[in-house]
Amino acid sequence: MVLIPIKLSIPKKIGFTLLFVAVLMSSCTEQYAFQNQIFEEALIVEATITNEMTHQEVKLSRASAVNDGLPLMEFGAVVTVVNNSGTEFNFEEKGDKYISETKFKAEPNSYYQLKIRTVSGKEYISSTEQVTAENTINVETAVIEKEGEKGVQINVKNYDPTNSSKFYRYEYEETYQIKTNFEVKEQLKESGYIAYNNYFKLDILPAKSNTRICYSTNYSSEILQTNTVDQQKALVNYAIRFISQNDYILTNRYTIKVKQYTQNRAAYDYYYTLNKMSGTGDLLSPNQPGYIVGNITSTTNASEKVVGFFEVASVSQKRIFFNYEDIFPSQKPTDYFRECEPILVEHENLSKNNFSILRSHVYLGPGAGLNVTKYYMVEKECGDCTTFSSNVKPSFWID
Repeated sequence: MVLIPIKLSIPKKIGFTLLFVAVLMSSCTEQYAFQNQIFEEALIVEATITNEMTHQEVKLSRASAVNDGLPLMEFGAVVTVVNNSGTEFNFEEKGDKYISETKFKAEPNSYYQLKIRTVSGKEYISSTEQVTAENTINVETAVIEKEGEKGVQINVKNYDPTNSSKFYRYEYEETYQIKTNFEVKEQLKESGYIAYNNYFKLDILPAKSNTRICYSTNYSSEILQTNTVDQQKALVNYAIRFISQNDYILTNRYTIKVKQYTQNRAAYDYYYTLNKMSGTGDLLSPNQPGYIVGNITSTTNASEKVVGFFEVASVSQKRIFFNYEDIFPSQKPTDYFRECEPILVEHENLSKNNFSILRSHVYLGPGAGLNVTKYYMVEKECGDCTTFSSNVKPSFWID
């Protein structure tokens, strides 16, 4: 089982001299070809075509010494995927990706090839790839202790009775419910200034609707791989996520969707080797101690670097939901991710610092006072979750 953390942000500064590195691989991987060269520029390709009937995606960017190694999207390219029957699937530029014009999926017994032509006339082509066999996964939870801390471990399980699939890559997205400590029903809003007595007016208005319950989503930021090369029965029991029982994301309701990509040997070895070489660097970045040759090459300049791998993989996915009490029935969850203490503010003090308190706090209710108007207020994160999350319930959410 291999678990290698990789950051998904391109470093701002990249060394331009790539050193030769020979990596001694374990018995489950093959060595890849390394090149040692001076870095000038590189096309970065992120492309995984799957057996899901969907709009497939390709992402193209380019890093070069001119822009200090920062990746810039490759605009204006012509991107197509062609199968061995001659069917072409055209991609159109949308945002920072190229999206297939029509939905399609990788079919068994077909071969696929990626073709790219940039606006400058450079052309690139991948090797022909075939979709891997699909294997259904299950996702389960287990209470364990890890590094002295109790929590829930989320495991991916898979069994291939044919023992034909041996290499896997995983991604996940997790969504959790947020409930603020305070419910905000009204808001304070500045409505005018009376110059002759140096006085400003505040109106109490209805608050925005639904600011107490929100939903936040995180995506896996690591490359997660495992293999069953040394197993006779091809059983996968892979720990994809551990969450401490004290982590707020478990406090209310939590869901995780896990995607399993069944890889072929070449794709697995490429990502495994790249992970080993880049360490904490970016997965698809020229900032490597050596350059790994993938399956995409330039047809206009044989010596040009291309970073990335065109992968055709079958996908299986599973989503599970659970509440805190489902996992830890006899324990109390974390109350909130931060402390929330209301403050009492006098009317005249709200004008100080350009009404900064009105911008950073929300109104809870009037404070007692004889001749002075006072307001109970609390920081926005404690009463309005829309300041850092979304109050739109996801379409997949099940209460």
